Amino acid sequence: MDSENTASGVIGCLMYLYLIISQIATIVFFIGYCRTDSILEIIFIDSILSEIKGLLWIFFIW
Repeated sequence: MDSENTASGVIGCLMYLYLIISQIATIVFFIGYCRTDSILEIIFIDSILSEIKGLLWIFFIW
């Protein structure tokens, strides 16, 4: 029973860390989009794209 609590605690901490890093990556991708696109693209398209790329950041760092 104690090992289940420890394992779930470790997995929870890893998920929390991944979500924090994904939000930092979202900001980085959003800033990159803002440098190249118009204001309408930033409002309607780039925010969604940067959030998706931020959640999948591990695949975009290679």
